[in-house]
Amino acid sequence: MEWPLIIATFVLGILLGYVGRTIIARNNDSNGKGKVLEQTKLELSQHKQEVTDHFELHHKQLAELTEQLNKVNKQWNEAANTLAPKSKVKPLSNLVNNEVTQESIDTQADELNSENVIIVNQNN
Repeated sequence: MEWPLIIATFVLGILLGYVGRTIIARNNDSNGKGKVLEQTKLELSQHKQEVTDHFELHHKQLAELTEQLNKVNKQWNEAANTLAPKSKVKPLSNLVNNEVTQESIDTQADELNSENVIIVNQNN
């Protein structure tokens, strides 16, 4: 009579151990996935900050380049007016430091078109 009770207890212990190990393993997996998710979110936020910093740096560099080009264009125009005042050389335009919009592109196109006016000699 003792042996069946011992065997049943042994089988019941194995089943309870298996169930307990499964529950603990699921909790550990959930905690591990939570940690991985947290790490991934941290990496994503760091990457976003790096991209933002990258674009801010390039924007600053482009603004400086634009300023330098404007200085060169101004010096070029002054030299052209001094050396050849009656020349038909078109002056170099200044670059704008702002964002480029379709409206500014249209405005620049209109300015270029207005410079290309042909003057007809009315005496002939």
